[in-house]
Amino acid sequence: MKRYLLIIALLGLFEGTYAQTTKVYGNLGVENVNISVINTQYGTSTNSKGHYELPVYDRTKQINLYYSCIGYRDTIVQLTPRQLERDSINVSFRMRKQNYNLQEVGVTASRDFYRSKKGRNIADMAFLDGNIYLLENKPKASSMVVLDLEGSEIARVDYDELFEKLYIDCFNDVILVGQDSCLQVYLDERDSIMPVSVFSRELYRDKLLRIVCEFNDAYIIKTAVHDKGVFWLKYNHGKSQDFEYILKNDPKKEQKPLCSFLDTIGFVSCHSQWMSILNEYHQVVAENDGIDLINEGIWDGYMISLGETGSLLFKIHWYCSIATKKEYCILPLKFKDFLQFVDVDNHQIVEINKDFEVASRRPLKITSGEKYFKNEFLKDDATGKAYGLFIQNGVNHLGLYDATQGTVGMGQKASKVAYPKAFKVYDDYAYSVSFDSYRNQGVINRMKIK
Repeated sequence: MKRYLLIIALLGLFEGTYAQTTKVYGNLGVENVNISVINTQYGTSTNSKGHYELPVYDRTKQINLYYSCIGYRDTIVQLTPRQLERDSINVSFRMRKQNYNLQEVGVTASRDFYRSKKGRNIADMAFLDGNIYLLENKPKASSMVVLDLEGSEIARVDYDELFEKLYIDCFNDVILVGQDSCLQVYLDERDSIMPVSVFSRELYRDKLLRIVCEFNDAYIIKTAVHDKGVFWLKYNHGKSQDFEYILKNDPKKEQKPLCSFLDTIGFVSCHSQWMSILNEYHQVVAENDGIDLINEGIWDGYMISLGETGSLLFKIHWYCSIATKKEYCILPLKFKDFLQFVDVDNHQIVEINKDFEVASRRPLKITSGEKYFKNEFLKDDATGKAYGLFIQNGVNHLGLYDATQGTVGMGQKASKVAYPKAFKVYDDYAYSVSFDSYRNQGVINRMKIK
């Protein structure tokens, strides 16, 4: 009974907390101004008359509101906790026009490239054969949409099942990835989207995700990692990564070692927490005469199943949400005669020659904007260029990667919204996906890369 009373009390506390919101509203005199709370997912945009409303749910912390619109200067407004004690705050001003010269207008032109139907968001975006593939979602259903490079719709098909992301493998197969199953589709000669096969998430994780690219008549393969969610233990805590290769003409399909990476600091930190969880789990199971899943060899990697006590559950939640949240990121980049693995977390480059030998190891040099580097690269498959991703004032910037020198520096602003839902580059354009909460539809904005 006490437990239920505690739950009811906590629910009442949460309800009271979230009920205390502040409405920020105003008139900017311009349509389609994007307003977002920096470092959060909350945002909105102005209507045709320049009006907007934005709820703020946390009144205890200072927030920064970011205002941006094509043709106007970006503006940041700071609101303190004392100001947020009010039920509503009027933030109104006139957006200042950006002064462009003719050369800048031609190079950095930006526009809303595509808008989904009402009540739909854009979950993911991919590029293949000069077309843009979109995964649009509404509650419990998904749609597959194909656009040309001018934003015109080529094909569309609706599914009753909900898919999470869009994946194009190294064989150029388009795969819709769901929670339990995956669907492979293709665009036929009559521009119709046709299903090819349905297969399990297990197959997608254990087979398709392992083949990262083709190079010199071989498949480049990485060690398998768990892809079931945050509470599944990744191989070596997700802080190491091994690569191998299989020659296409090898009848035995023998996997040969290529190169290995280890995030030493991240691995040591994760391993220390993991050993603490293991020791407590073995002790609790022994004291209760239970079945030790790990010692019996029947544990499937799902960490919640080890939560025998409240203390263990707390450690597991902390471990999965903090220590192992980000998987070690190694980016393979193919060039004419060589292959590079770029370790964007530890800033190093390993170069492989056409004989599958390590030709060199050298540092990745960030020549400008070091504190804004996001430890992420984006590859433009249409042009072969690679870009480093930087975030300044909540907005994405791109910097061109020089594969010969191993350098990347922050360049131009490449999205007009803070923290877009998806961000891709293709054919010298940067595409960013956001959700227009005022109009209840997904939006793609594209910006020309200098």
